[in-house]
Amino acid sequence: MFRLRQTWLDLLQLLAVSPPPRPPLSIAALPAELLLTVFASLADADAAALRACTLVCSEWRALAQPRLFHEIVLSTEDMRKSIAFQQFMLSSPTVRAAVRAVTVHFPDLDSWAPDRRRAANLMADVLELLPRPESLRLYGARFSDYRIKWSRLSNHLKNSIRTLLHRPSMTTLLIDGWVLDVNHPEFNTIFADASTSLTSISLLDISDGIWGVHEVPAVPSRRLALDKLTVTNTFSKDVKFIEWLSRPESIFDLAQLTSLHVVESRDDASVSLLTSLIGPSLEHLEVNISYTPQDSSIGLSTCTGLRSLSLSFGVFYTELYYSSLPWICATLDTLSPHNALSSLSLSLYITHPRNTNARVFPPPPVGRFNYERWARLGAVLRGPKFAGIGEVRVQLVHHGIDARGYSQMAAGRMGEVGERVRWRFLRDDSPDVEDATPT
Repeated sequence: MFRLRQTWLDLLQLLAVSPPPRPPLSIAALPAELLLTVFASLADADAAALRACTLVCSEWRALAQPRLFHEIVLSTEDMRKSIAFQQFMLSSPTVRAAVRAVTVHFPDLDSWAPDRRRAANLMADVLELLPRPESLRLYGARFSDYRIKWSRLSNHLKNSIRTLLHRPSMTTLLIDGWVLDVNHPEFNTIFADASTSLTSISLLDISDGIWGVHEVPAVPSRRLALDKLTVTNTFSKDVKFIEWLSRPESIFDLAQLTSLHVVESRDDASVSLLTSLIGPSLEHLEVNISYTPQDSSIGLSTCTGLRSLSLSFGVFYTELYYSSLPWICATLDTLSPHNALSSLSLSLYITHPRNTNARVFPPPPVGRFNYERWARLGAVLRGPKFAGIGEVRVQLVHHGIDARGYSQMAAGRMGEVGERVRWRFLRDDSPDVEDATPT
């Protein structure tokens, strides 16, 4: 009994002793890994909150500030801001290391700052400081008499761009509106030292004055094997550019390309040249057709690995006057019987552009259209070589007609294929988009 009583007394003494005080909870005590996770989420969802986090304390600022500069935009329009940003980047190594995407906006030469060379060199100072960029986008004025030309850039800016392309982290390049006014050997030189990680390239409206030069270099000892390519195909200069890209002397190797996007296409033969060159490796093809002659099409016979095909047509093609459906059927007919196509997307204009005088150009009734073309498309898609297509997506661009009624009549003429079509309606004179599937 004495031992039992002593045990209870010892237990009561232990309970009477207060636990040691907990240390006060401090922001500084939060692990850096947790803070980085929170800041990464804010960078995607709430940039204002992330900026507020940089004001909490020096520790948070060091961790959060680089997240604000994952993507930077450079321009020459404000000299004072350009100087300030250059000085900030020179003094901020952690911020420089965090930059992943760079966008450069050049106004036309007529609207540059008075000291153009200094403005360009300030931009070059920032570019060559970046150790791990992943994408570079260069924008210029497309429709101007003073377009940005490669030959007129300072050597410092040219070299800084080449330096960025040489970084092992670089994967994506877009040039839109810059004029690469160089001959074929010089074109190859621009990309000769680019990293092999650079596999996605978009070259839009770059070839004014370049492809009339007939000097052809030797086959490069090292070519860049591209995975994704986007090009314009609007004018004769673009056709010559595509022909150059298809040659073995080009710095770009397209043999393993998996994704091709042709913008504002007006020449089917040049697109067919690309598809025949790429062949079975091509998996995704998107073509925005501006205009092509009647009785033409794109050849897809070698593209046995093609899985998705997206075709969109400009306002020149309207189902009321100049239908795109015969062109679509002719292009689909060129596919091999042993193709891998599983996704087909179409975007079609069905009426003329909007006219404010509805009494002069009233919306036509849906019964006025020729639905035999839809019947032909349905017959093509019912063929055995298109058995792998699970769903056909069709966007109808219109100007106030009964688009749903039109889609129901079109689906009915397509037969059983019409039941697998997902329709989308877009008013060209309105930003509103409505989705619907006809019943």
